[in-house]
Amino acid sequence: MRIGLVFDIREDYGLEASDVTFCDFNYLSDMQYLQNTLEQSGHYVLPVGAPHSFARMLREDKLKDIDIIMNFGEGFLSRNREGIVPALCEIFHLPYTGSDAFAMVLTLDKHITMLYAESLGIHTPKGFLYQPQFHTLDELETLSAQAGITYPLVVKPNREGTSMGLSLVKNKDEFLAAVGRIVRTYKQEVRCDEYIGGHELAVPILGTGAEAEVLGIVEYCEQDGGIMPFYTAEKKEHGNHRTEWRSFGRETDQAIIDMALRVHRGFQCCDLSRIDLKLYNGVPYLLEVTPIPSMNRGGTFEFCAARRGMSYADLLNAVLESALRRYPATR
Repeated sequence: MRIGLVFDIREDYGLEASDVTFCDFNYLSDMQYLQNTLEQSGHYVLPVGAPHSFARMLREDKLKDIDIIMNFGEGFLSRNREGIVPALCEIFHLPYTGSDAFAMVLTLDKHITMLYAESLGIHTPKGFLYQPQFHTLDELETLSAQAGITYPLVVKPNREGTSMGLSLVKNKDEFLAAVGRIVRTYKQEVRCDEYIGGHELAVPILGTGAEAEVLGIVEYCEQDGGIMPFYTAEKKEHGNHRTEWRSFGRETDQAIIDMALRVHRGFQCCDLSRIDLKLYNGVPYLLEVTPIPSMNRGGTFEFCAARRGMSYADLLNAVLESALRRYPATR
């Protein structure tokens, strides 16, 4: 199989490697590891790079011999950023891994994600969307009261990932400062939610539709193994946490699995996704849908795959096989 590997790193956008203000990107070393693994499995891999490089190569007709695009392209500074690569693939009739542009854009918007999840019968934190084009900072506490939420509150940019800009606020001063900072930094709306305590969980999923399956349930813990009250970008980026395989008993585990699969299927995610949630008093609450999950070495996907006896190569080939079922002529 001839694979075009689309991915972006901070340096593609002139960002420092240590920057956590904008950090929804891959690491070059992880992509090289992924490329080497695919090549050792017998595939040819062309490292295309960032979405803008992908667009240029399409214009220059340099991808005509590629069988499929393996998409990990995040994009930058656009509410459509995660949908750009799949949209281009569809325009140029190129098979690709992962969800389509609609699912990518839908899940990037935190507020719309929560509304849609609620329509699927999924438990979500109560919250509201602060829109600077309509609201002032002085209205924040009124909006909170209307939403039925009180401190502590979680505030985050409405269209970012990797916990970028995430803050836990405990009073009015912190609330106003955090929302103002997000608006200035990210130039977008702010999702404001009630804080849900409990276990910080992630559920990696492989497959599409009825064939989708959960690889496992993991918990992000403090380094001493204790419950992590708040999972920030700094903890994610700098490894200041532990990833542990978890079981909470058959009934609770099944509730988590059922919720994750309902979300994956309801949002029509394809091939892979990661469903992030909080488990509080035995009830799973959706936090985020991630259709371009990190496939970094030792990350959640490889960790869970290994528990199931799958190698990293098996995992990557499973993603490809799932995608190829949508494109039978490519086989």
